[in-house]
Amino acid sequence: MKKALLFDFGGTLDTDGIHWSEKFWEAYNHFQIPISKEIFREAFIYSEKKCAGIIKTDFNLRQTFETQLKYQMEYLQNKFYLSSIYSLIISELKEYCHKSVIKNVSTSKIIIESLEQSYLLGLVSNYYGNVEAVLKELSLKKYFTSIVDSTVIGIRKPDGKIFEAALSELGVNPTDAIVIGDSYSNDIAPAKLLGCDTIWINNKGWNNPDEIGSADKIIKSIKELPPILKEFN
Repeated sequence: MKKALLFDFGGTLDTDGIHWSEKFWEAYNHFQIPISKEIFREAFIYSEKKCAGIIKTDFNLRQTFETQLKYQMEYLQNKFYLSSIYSLIISELKEYCHKSVIKNVSTSKIIIESLEQSYLLGLVSNYYGNVEAVLKELSLKKYFTSIVDSTVIGIRKPDGKIFEAALSELGVNPTDAIVIGDSYSNDIAPAKLLGCDTIWINNKGWNNPDEIGSADKIIKSIKELPPILKEFN
Protein backbone atom coordinates (compact mmCIF):
# COMPACT_ATOMS: atom_id res chain seq x y z
CA MET A 1 0.00 0.00 0.00
CA LYS A 2 1.22 3.52 -0.79
CA LYS A 3 2.15 5.46 2.34
CA ALA A 4 1.77 9.10 1.31
CA LEU A 5 -0.35 11.39 -0.83
CA LEU A 6 1.09 14.69 -2.04
CA PHE A 7 -1.56 17.20 -3.08
CA ASP A 8 -1.29 20.39 -5.07
CA PHE A 9 -3.40 23.24 -3.67
CA GLY A 10 -4.22 25.98 -6.19
CA GLY A 11 -6.34 24.48 -8.96
CA THR A 12 -6.68 21.18 -7.12
CA LEU A 13 -8.10 21.33 -3.60
CA ASP A 14 -9.59 24.81 -4.00
CA THR A 15 -11.17 24.62 -7.46
CA ASP A 16 -11.40 20.87 -8.18
CA GLY A 17 -9.15 20.73 -11.22
CA ILE A 18 -9.89 24.17 -12.68
CA HIS A 19 -6.77 26.26 -13.28
CA TRP A 20 -7.00 29.70 -11.71
CA SER A 21 -6.75 31.36 -15.10
CA GLU A 22 -10.01 29.61 -16.00
CA LYS A 23 -11.63 30.42 -12.67
CA PHE A 24 -10.83 34.13 -12.99
CA TRP A 25 -12.01 34.04 -16.60
CA GLU A 26 -15.29 32.54 -15.37
CA ALA A 27 -15.65 35.46 -12.97
CA TYR A 28 -14.91 37.98 -15.74
CA ASN A 29 -17.62 36.40 -17.89
CA HIS A 30 -20.08 36.41 -14.99
CA PHE A 31 -19.64 40.17 -14.63
CA GLN A 32 -19.58 40.68 -18.41
CA ILE A 33 -16.17 42.34 -18.52
CA PRO A 34 -15.56 43.12 -22.20
CA ILE A 35 -12.14 41.66 -23.02
CA SER A 36 -10.98 38.65 -25.00
CA LYS A 37 -9.62 35.54 -23.34
CA GLU A 38 -6.26 36.05 -25.03
CA ILE A 39 -5.91 39.50 -23.52
CA PHE A 40 -7.09 38.23 -20.15
CA ARG A 41 -4.37 35.57 -20.18
CA GLU A 42 -1.79 38.34 -20.67
CA ALA A 43 -3.21 40.11 -17.61
CA PHE A 44 -3.18 36.89 -15.60
CA ILE A 45 0.51 36.29 -16.35
CA TYR A 46 1.36 39.90 -15.50
CA SER A 47 -0.51 39.63 -12.20
CA GLU A 48 1.17 36.37 -11.21
CA LYS A 49 4.60 37.94 -11.65
CA LYS A 50 3.63 41.05 -9.68
CA CYS A 51 1.99 39.15 -6.82
CA ALA A 52 5.12 37.14 -6.05
CA GLY A 53 6.69 40.07 -4.20
CA ILE A 54 3.51 41.71 -2.88
CA ILE A 55 1.47 39.03 -1.11
CA LYS A 56 2.52 38.64 2.54
CA THR A 57 2.75 35.42 4.56
CA ASP A 58 -0.32 36.33 6.62
CA PHE A 59 -2.60 37.26 3.70
CA ASN A 60 -5.92 35.44 3.81
CA LEU A 61 -7.80 34.18 0.77
CA ARG A 62 -9.73 37.40 0.14
CA GLN A 63 -6.55 39.47 0.37
CA THR A 64 -4.86 37.09 -2.05
CA PHE A 65 -7.68 37.37 -4.59
CA GLU A 66 -7.87 41.14 -4.20
CA THR A 67 -4.14 41.45 -4.93
CA GLN A 68 -4.35 39.20 -7.97
CA LEU A 69 -7.35 41.07 -9.36
CA LYS A 70 -5.80 44.46 -8.65
CA TYR A 71 -2.83 43.68 -10.86
CA GLN A 72 -4.95 42.08 -13.55
CA MET A 73 -6.92 45.31 -13.72
CA GLU A 74 -3.71 47.35 -13.65
CA TYR A 75 -2.46 45.55 -16.75
CA LEU A 76 -5.78 45.84 -18.59
CA GLN A 77 -6.10 49.55 -17.83
CA ASN A 78 -2.46 50.41 -18.55
CA LYS A 79 -2.83 48.75 -21.95
CA PHE A 80 -6.12 50.65 -22.50
CA TYR A 81 -8.17 47.46 -22.80
CA LEU A 82 -10.46 48.55 -19.96
CA SER A 83 -11.62 51.77 -18.35
CA SER A 84 -10.53 52.47 -14.77
CA ILE A 85 -14.18 52.19 -13.76
CA TYR A 86 -13.82 48.40 -13.74
CA SER A 87 -11.60 48.63 -10.65
CA LEU A 88 -14.82 49.37 -8.79
CA ILE A 89 -15.98 45.77 -9.14
CA ILE A 90 -12.78 44.12 -7.82
CA SER A 91 -14.58 43.49 -4.54
CA GLU A 92 -17.43 41.71 -6.33
CA LEU A 93 -15.01 39.64 -8.39
CA LYS A 94 -13.14 38.76 -5.21
CA GLU A 95 -16.31 37.57 -3.47
CA TYR A 96 -17.33 35.52 -6.50
CA CYS A 97 -14.00 33.67 -6.40
CA HIS A 98 -14.07 33.29 -2.61
CA LYS A 99 -17.54 31.74 -2.59
CA SER A 100 -16.49 29.28 -5.28
CA VAL A 101 -13.49 28.15 -3.24
CA ILE A 102 -15.51 27.75 -0.04
CA LYS A 103 -17.96 25.53 -1.91
CA ASN A 104 -15.23 23.37 -3.47
CA VAL A 105 -13.21 23.10 -0.27
CA SER A 106 -16.23 21.73 1.60
CA THR A 107 -16.03 18.70 -0.71
CA SER A 108 -12.23 18.49 -0.63
CA LYS A 109 -12.28 18.54 3.17
CA ILE A 110 -14.59 15.53 3.38
CA ILE A 111 -12.30 13.56 1.09
CA ILE A 112 -9.12 14.65 2.89
CA GLU A 113 -10.63 13.63 6.23
CA SER A 114 -11.43 10.17 4.89
CA LEU A 115 -7.89 9.71 3.54
CA GLU A 116 -6.06 11.04 6.59
CA GLN A 117 -6.66 7.80 8.47
CA SER A 118 -4.89 5.68 5.83
CA TYR A 119 -2.14 7.92 4.42
CA LEU A 120 0.45 10.47 5.38
CA LEU A 121 -0.66 13.68 3.68
CA GLY A 122 1.56 16.37 2.21
CA LEU A 123 0.91 19.49 0.18
CA VAL A 124 3.23 20.97 -2.45
CA SER A 125 2.17 24.29 -3.95
CA ASN A 126 3.49 27.03 -6.22
CA TYR A 127 2.09 29.77 -3.99
CA TYR A 128 2.93 33.23 -2.69
CA GLY A 129 4.36 32.40 0.73
CA ASN A 130 0.96 32.38 2.46
CA VAL A 131 -0.36 28.91 1.66
CA GLU A 132 -0.19 27.90 5.35
CA ALA A 133 -2.29 30.92 6.33
CA VAL A 134 -4.86 30.08 3.66
CA LEU A 135 -4.96 26.40 4.63
CA LYS A 136 -5.51 27.37 8.25
CA GLU A 137 -8.30 29.75 7.25
CA LEU A 138 -9.99 26.94 5.28
CA SER A 139 -9.53 24.45 8.17
CA LEU A 140 -7.31 22.25 6.00
CA LYS A 141 -3.88 22.80 7.54
CA LYS A 142 -4.37 20.28 10.35
CA TYR A 143 -4.56 17.36 7.91
CA PHE A 144 -1.10 17.83 6.37
CA THR A 145 2.10 16.57 7.96
CA SER A 146 4.18 18.44 5.37
CA ILE A 147 3.33 21.74 3.67
CA VAL A 148 5.76 23.09 1.08
CA ASP A 149 5.18 26.57 -0.38
CA SER A 150 7.38 27.44 -3.36
CA THR A 151 7.95 31.03 -2.22
CA VAL A 152 9.02 29.92 1.25
CA ILE A 153 11.41 27.21 0.07
CA GLY A 154 12.66 29.11 -2.98
CA ILE A 155 11.95 26.25 -5.40
CA ARG A 156 9.05 26.15 -7.85
CA LYS A 157 7.40 23.29 -9.65
CA PRO A 158 8.21 21.73 -12.06
CA ASP A 159 11.56 21.45 -10.25
CA GLY A 160 11.43 17.99 -8.68
CA LYS A 161 13.36 19.19 -5.63
CA ILE A 162 10.19 20.74 -4.24
CA PHE A 163 8.57 17.30 -4.13
CA GLU A 164 11.74 15.82 -2.64
CA ALA A 165 11.51 18.34 0.19
CA ALA A 166 8.00 17.15 1.08
CA LEU A 167 8.93 13.47 0.77
CA SER A 168 11.93 14.01 3.03
CA GLU A 169 9.77 15.73 5.64
CA LEU A 170 7.31 12.84 5.51
CA GLY A 171 10.10 10.25 5.62
CA VAL A 172 8.74 8.50 2.53
CA ASN A 173 10.45 7.22 -0.63
CA PRO A 174 9.09 8.45 -3.99
CA THR A 175 7.94 4.93 -4.85
CA ASP A 176 5.68 4.99 -1.78
CA ALA A 177 3.95 8.25 -2.72
CA ILE A 178 1.17 9.35 -5.05
CA VAL A 179 1.12 12.92 -6.35
CA ILE A 180 -2.28 14.46 -7.11
CA GLY A 181 -2.63 17.70 -9.05
CA ASP A 182 -4.35 19.61 -11.84
CA SER A 183 -1.21 20.65 -13.75
CA TYR A 184 0.30 17.98 -15.96
CA SER A 185 3.53 19.93 -16.50
CA ASN A 186 3.97 21.14 -12.90
CA ASP A 187 2.62 18.20 -10.91
CA ILE A 188 2.41 15.02 -12.91
CA ALA A 189 5.47 14.99 -15.18
CA PRO A 190 8.08 15.98 -12.56
CA ALA A 191 6.61 13.66 -9.92
CA LYS A 192 6.72 10.72 -12.31
CA LEU A 193 10.39 11.43 -13.05
CA LEU A 194 11.09 11.08 -9.32
CA GLY A 195 9.41 7.68 -9.21
CA CYS A 196 6.07 8.68 -7.66
CA ASP A 197 2.75 7.39 -8.91
CA THR A 198 0.49 10.13 -10.22
CA ILE A 199 -3.17 11.09 -10.48
CA TRP A 200 -4.00 13.95 -12.82
CA ILE A 201 -7.20 15.93 -12.24
CA ASN A 202 -7.81 16.96 -15.84
CA ASN A 203 -10.69 19.42 -15.78
CA LYS A 204 -9.91 22.92 -17.13
CA GLY A 205 -6.16 23.43 -17.36
CA TRP A 206 -3.88 26.20 -18.58
CA ASN A 207 -2.99 24.25 -21.72
CA ASN A 208 -3.23 20.78 -23.26
CA PRO A 209 -0.05 18.67 -23.02
CA ASP A 210 1.26 16.93 -26.12
CA GLU A 211 1.64 13.66 -24.25
CA ILE A 212 0.06 12.34 -21.05
CA GLY A 213 2.09 9.21 -20.42
CA SER A 214 3.27 10.33 -16.98
CA ALA A 215 -0.28 10.21 -15.58
CA ASP A 216 -0.98 6.80 -14.06
CA LYS A 217 -4.62 7.72 -13.56
CA ILE A 218 -6.72 10.57 -14.95
CA ILE A 219 -9.85 11.86 -13.22
CA LYS A 220 -12.15 14.84 -13.76
CA SER A 221 -12.92 15.64 -10.13
CA ILE A 222 -11.47 15.09 -6.69
CA LYS A 223 -14.69 13.23 -5.93
CA GLU A 224 -13.29 10.35 -8.01
CA LEU A 225 -10.16 10.10 -5.88
CA PRO A 226 -11.10 7.56 -3.14
CA PRO A 227 -12.08 4.71 -5.50
CA ILE A 228 -9.12 5.41 -7.82
CA LEU A 229 -6.68 5.15 -4.90
CA LYS A 230 -7.84 1.59 -4.22
CA GLU A 231 -6.42 0.61 -7.63
CA PHE A 232 -2.90 1.38 -6.38
CA ASN A 233 -3.12 -1.06 -3.45
